[in-house]
This record gives sequence, C-alpha cells and structure tokens, in this order.
Amino acid sequence: MARSRQWQAGERPGKPQKGGKLEKSVAACYIHAMRYIILAGLIVGALLGYYVLWSHLADQVATQATAWIENQRRQGREVEYTGWRLWGFPYRLSLTITNLNWRDPQSPLAWKLGVEEFTAHLQFWDLHHAIFELPGKQRLGWREGNAEKNVELTAERFRASLVLDAANNPLRFAADIAKPAIGGNVLNGWSAEKLLLHARRADSQPPSADLSLQADSITLPANMDGPLGRQMTSLKLIGTLRGNAYGSSPEAMLASWRDGGGVVDFQTVSLHWGGLMLDGDGTLTLDKQFRPLGALGGQIRNANAGIDALAAAGKMKPDEAAAAKAALTLVTKRDAKGEAYLPVPLTAQEGKLFLGPVPLFSLAPVLTPPTP
Repeated sequence: MARSRQWQAGERPGKPQKGGKLEKSVAACYIHAMRYIILAGLIVGALLGYYVLWSHLADQVATQATAWIENQRRQGREVEYTGWRLWGFPYRLSLTITNLNWRDPQSPLAWKLGVEEFTAHLQFWDLHHAIFELPGKQRLGWREGNAEKNVELTAERFRASLVLDAANNPLRFAADIAKPAIGGNVLNGWSAEKLLLHARRADSQPPSADLSLQADSITLPANMDGPLGRQMTSLKLIGTLRGNAYGSSPEAMLASWRDGGGVVDFQTVSLHWGGLMLDGDGTLTLDKQFRPLGALGGQIRNANAGIDALAAAGKMKPDEAAAAKAALTLVTKRDAKGEAYLPVPLTAQEGKLFLGPVPLFSLAPVLTPPTP
C-alpha cells in the first residue's frame, strides 16, 4: 500500500522530491539575503555611530574655541573674526576661522595679530596632534613708544604641527614654510626659498628645548646688508635652548633669560654665505646690551672670499685684508680629500666678532636694551 500511495502521488522511489529542492533554494536565498541585510545594518550603524562621535567632538571643539574667545575678552583683549566652520567628515575634524584679529591693548607693546585664514586639523586616532595651515598673509604688530611696528608674512605654503602631552603641555612643534617673504617696516625684504623649524621639549631642569632651523636661498632685509652681501645660500642651526624667560615685553623676557643663565648650545652651525662656508659648534648667549656673546669652534673653507667681501664692504682696509690672507695661509690645513680649510676659534664679545685675536666686524644688538 505504501508503494501504491507513492505512485499515486506521482513520485518515484529513490528520487528526491521536487518540492524539497524548491524549499531548500528559497531557504538559502533567505539566509543570504538576511546576511546582506545584517551586514548593511552593521555598516549603517557603524557610520551612524561614527557620525555621532564626530558631531560630539565637533561640539567640543566649538565649545572650547568659544570659551577661549570669551576668556580672552574677559581679560581685556579683543578678538574678532568674520566666520568659522567645522568640516572634514569623515576623515578628520577641521576648524577654519577667517579674518581672525587679536589685540592686547593693555600690554606695554599693544600686541596685535592678524590672520587671513587659519585652519586646524585633528585626527581621531591622535587628538593630541594638531596640524595647522595658514594661507594668505599673517600680520604681527606692536608699539615702541610712539612708533608702530609691523611684520607681514606671506608664503606659498605654510604648514605647522603641534603635539601635546597627556597634560596638554607643548611637546613638539614643527613648521614647513615654502617661499616665505616678509614685508612691513621691520625686516622688510627678507625672504627664503624654504624655511624649516623644529622644537622639542627636552629635560625640564632647567627648562630647555631642542631647536632646529634650516633655511635655503636667503635674502637679507635691505637695512641689514651683511658683510658678505644680502644673498645667503643656506643656514642650518641645531642646538638646545636652556633657561627660562618671563616678562611683559620681548626685552624683559630676553633680559630674564640672559640673567638667569640662559644659553644656546649649538651642536651644528652650518653657513654658506657668498663663497665662504662655515661648519662648527659652540655656545651663545647675550651681553648686557643684548649683543651676541659666545664662542664657536669649527672649520672655514674659502676664507679668502670672505676677506675679499669684507674689504669690498669697507669692513677691512686693503692692507688689512692682504695681511689677514697672509696670516691665514700659515694656519691653513688640508683634510683627507686635500681640500684646504681653516680651523678657527670664532668669539663674539664686546660687540664684535673675532677670528682668533683678529676683530672682523661689529655685532648689533638683537633688540634695543630697555632704558634703566
């Protein structure tokens, strides 16, 4: 009877039922569809969660920026801007402020700072690392007596970064500036092809920072024509700044740094100026008149070119230049490649730069000393 019922139903013994195949196919499609739906849901949920996190951090940044502006105004400083916007989703969190102007009318120098556009970028995986971009013109102004001083900086590219430690204290700073040029009535005419700045906090007793500066194809300001001309091929300085500074003006800060034993220890001093090339290391501070004070040991190559430039600039008389060349010939040495170099002790003291016992030229104060 069982076999008869199977044949009556149109089924053949030993063969799978057609209805079973269909049910399995439908079930498989349903499972696949559910997998895609679940995957899509997870993706949408993750994106939604990421957007909520981004929005939360954006609100925090906006709150902190507003609090900083209000705090500055409570302290009597002026802060103005034409607009700001938060952007960068989904890759990063960016804040752009346009036409930012900051003034401190209560300070002795009445500091003023103006930035055409300022953008700060934060990355979610490292919120203690900020990247800055400053296109356009940056302006710094102050007052000396009745005179208004100002510096205007433009650059083809101005990028910088700041790294903070866990307590939000500065740890590292770097700036990469392409084709910077300075206008205004201070340092007017200074320019370079490239300027790199690096600063890193070193040991804290006493306060110190590792510094690095590199500039290429430098043009000195018109009012600071050096003894070797205005064109400097390259300058590289690597050293450690030691000592603390405090005060309400640049003069007071420099004086406190100097009087507290402040010094810069240079591990690398490399200068290519005209035909003269200098490599060495040394120590530098300031004297009571804010003039450079220190000593440098190193090697000078093509020293005769430097002497010729000094004579052409009127810093040395022709007979003094000839005597200097003759004297330098006696102490010239050769390196492993057979190239001539001059081992030199350079000292800055009493407002002059000395090559051994021979004075080369006068050194101007880096700032005008305050009136006692």
